[in-house]
Amino acid sequence: MTDTLIHQAQAHARGREVLLHEPAGGDPDKLTLVKARGSLVWDEAGKEYIDCTAQAWSNNLGANDPRVIEAAIEQTRRITHARPTFHTPALLELAELLVSIAPDGLDRVGFTLHGSMAVEMALKLALRNRPDARHVAVLHDAYHGRSITTMAASWPHPGNAFGVLQPQFLRLPRPDLYRPRPGLTADQDTEMTLRIVRDILTKGTEGPVAALIYEPIQGNGGHNGFSARWHHGIREICDELGIMLIIDEVQTGLGRTGSMWASDHYGIEPDVLVFGKGVGGGFPLAGVLAKNRFAAFLPGDDQLTFGQFPISVAAGLAAVRAIIDDGLCDRAAAHGEYATERLREMQTRHPLIGDVRSPGLMVSIELVRDRVTKEPATTEAHAVFELAQERGVIFGESRYAGLGNLIKVKPPLDISRDHLATALDVLDEVLTEVEKTAGTRTGELS
Repeated sequence: MTDTLIHQAQAHARGREVLLHEPAGGDPDKLTLVKARGSLVWDEAGKEYIDCTAQAWSNNLGANDPRVIEAAIEQTRRITHARPTFHTPALLELAELLVSIAPDGLDRVGFTLHGSMAVEMALKLALRNRPDARHVAVLHDAYHGRSITTMAASWPHPGNAFGVLQPQFLRLPRPDLYRPRPGLTADQDTEMTLRIVRDILTKGTEGPVAALIYEPIQGNGGHNGFSARWHHGIREICDELGIMLIIDEVQTGLGRTGSMWASDHYGIEPDVLVFGKGVGGGFPLAGVLAKNRFAAFLPGDDQLTFGQFPISVAAGLAAVRAIIDDGLCDRAAAHGEYATERLREMQTRHPLIGDVRSPGLMVSIELVRDRVTKEPATTEAHAVFELAQERGVIFGESRYAGLGNLIKVKPPLDISRDHLATALDVLDEVLTEVEKTAGTRTGELS
């Protein structure tokens, strides 16, 4: 090893020790990535991996797409920073493009740099439009970010030390398609939950509710989906009570579900839609789309120094155009059908698979130790994740707050069918290995 490489290795080791977000001594299992292209990433040892996380579900368009990189480089040559009291050409062009592809009725757009701040932008709009309101409603198992405010809007954070600074949100129950309330079918659970939600919003609060925010498919909360009846029922309740409906599509937007927006896929009619992750082509970018009658900020309500970073905006403009030009919504739908079919076939052979979830490339499996009791297989899920990574496939998992029994298959939307097939082959293999020692009981498919 050369002196340069030795020095680099020492610097990396020291870096792991001093990072604020690392466990003491660093995380020996965390990869150091040095290159990415499309659906592939490489670590510092040169090992190649199929990335089925799209790097926190952000690379809807494959990593380092040349169109995005060239747009960012060109913007860098022109202007790298403009305060929010000025516009740039890319900002105006992206604004026009996003409104043109937004769900019907969403005709205004605002930008920021990450999903948490975009959610806060939406909450500000809600409170600005209903200043007499005293509540914002969220769902059980929600996830809306990691800022002080959005952590409070999310499902409980174990050992939360930040409550003294956090606002209080009105928490509403949600139906569970996989684990409906005892004695109820999934449809009955949905109807009962809608009745409970209406009762809480009308009888269980002091003062008006400004907004209800929820994810069309709960991401970090367990990839929990909802029926069309739920979405339409919530819209009816919000209309009845004058509540702004905010749909958080940070994870589901820009083609992930096989439609440009999950709101399109499910026929939801949001008053405000939050977007992020996939919009930036790998650069930090997020924002909101809103109905014109709700777009009512006063000067200074929502301005961040780098809130409309020109390089991110230019990259986002190129990324969204590429998603449209390459037909990635249709491609995600086709890949999702293939992956779901493969996983349902595996479910007949692997008792660990309790449930298979989609649509599009918002794909996951819930692992259980017993299909009758549906006991979460948390240890087994992490073993699947680790074995797959050793074999060159990075799946998503969900360990936070004990929700460690999901394996997520959410690669870039333009992953090749060969790479997707290989990733699923590896998943099949490691499930077999884990089941040999897991003692999983087969039960019946529910």
